[in-house]
Formats: sequence, C-alpha cells, structure tokens
Amino acid sequence: MDDSTKNFKIETTFNSIHLVYRQGRLELRSHDKSLQSVINLEKPHHLELRNLEYLMSVLLFMAAPRRILMLGTAAGSLLHFLRYHYPQADITAVDIDNQLIEQLLKLDILPPADDRLTYICDDAQQIIKRSEANFDLVLVDVFNGVQSPPWLLEKTSIQQLHDLLNDNGALALNLLIDSDHDFRLFNLAVRRQFQQQTLCLPVSGLENKIVFGVRGKTAARDMTSNLQAALELSTQLGIDFMPILSVIYNTNPVGGGLI
Repeated sequence: MDDSTKNFKIETTFNSIHLVYRQGRLELRSHDKSLQSVINLEKPHHLELRNLEYLMSVLLFMAAPRRILMLGTAAGSLLHFLRYHYPQADITAVDIDNQLIEQLLKLDILPPADDRLTYICDDAQQIIKRSEANFDLVLVDVFNGVQSPPWLLEKTSIQQLHDLLNDNGALALNLLIDSDHDFRLFNLAVRRQFQQQTLCLPVSGLENKIVFGVRGKTAARDMTSNLQAALELSTQLGIDFMPILSVIYNTNPVGGGLI
C-alpha cells in the first residue's frame, strides 16, 4: 500500500468505511469513527486487536484446523493470521459486502484468492442455511452496525452453525450484545446445543464477549495440561495465551464443560 492510499473513504451499499493509516497500521473505521478492524501492514499475520486474540484462543481446545469457514472478513487480519500459521488449511471467507472486498483486494490489503482461499460474497445467514460442507473451525465475526445481528442469536442459527462442524470441530463467535439478559439466553442455547462443551469469556477492556462450542464429547484436560498447551501455542502463534487462559478459568466453571 503506497502513500496515495492513506486516509480515505470507501462507500459501498452496506458500509461507509474510513481507512486511516497510522504508523504502519491500517485502521478501518465506521461512519461514526468507531474502530472496526486493524491490520499491521508490515506484519499482516500479527493480530492487532485483543478481541481477535481472544477469539483465536479456541485453538487451545482443538486440533490444528484443516477446513475453516470465516463469516466476516473485516480488513483480513484473521485471514492473514490463519494462512501464515496454517498454510495447508482450506479457508472459505464469507462477507456480504462485495464492493468492500473488491476494493480491499485491489489495495492488496486482503490476501488474493487461490487454491486454499475462496471468497464468497453473500449473506452469512443464508450461507449457514444452505451450506452442506463441514468444517473443523467456524469463526463468526459479523455485525449489524455495532451489534451482533439478531438472527445470529436465534436457536435455529446456533443449530445450523453446529451442523456445519465436523466431529470435534469448533465454533468461535465474536459478539457484541448490549443486553445481559439476551446474552445469557444465547449462551444457554449454545450450551444446550453443544451439550455443555462450551466456554464464554469477556474481552478485557472491551465490550466484546467470546463464545466457543466444540462438537462432540471430549475429555476435559486438567489445568496443568491446559497451561502447557497455552505455553506451546503462545510460542507457535505469537500470542500470549496465558492471561486469556486465566480469564477462561475465572469466567467458566471447572468440570462444567471444556475445562
């Protein structure tokens, strides 16, 4: 990205996005200037936002994914991260905003499609209804303005997302839900659908909540094993998972699911 592309706006049918270049990072901000996404232009695989680091802690509770579905692409930092650390994985990235995807591809911000990466410009709600594919990991990072869309919170959507997973596959959702009551109902529905094989955690300093679900019954590892896994994955992926694991243990009952 050269200097001529600094600090400008992309107008699409679905978005009015301000692109702001700051010290080697590109920020995507909405029309009200709220931060939507950040990408490190020198190290695009490095996750700049804490909520995405929390989202990727789902990798502590699953095998290395080979087939990944991403609902929502933003500036593509998760795409770069996954392609860098899991180069053999097949990734399907879904976003409703075709115009934004095309612009970010032209600016070399999003990674280009290839044999391992497919872009689908469509409504995520319709994709999970129609898809017959199965995935090891499904990542949900979609928003209606600054909130998670109402359809995502419905029991039907939770079941459809569950059904997209292979045995022992994992679902990870990045959520913004104002109502504590609505979040409790959603989290309860996820726990029922995934037979208690779930975790939820707030993102320190942010309003985001992260929810995980793993399909199929797996034996919970003890804390020592989880600490060892966090140490190993921290070195492998360049994320300090130790404080995130602490949040997981402080937020979720031990013996009630994945821990």
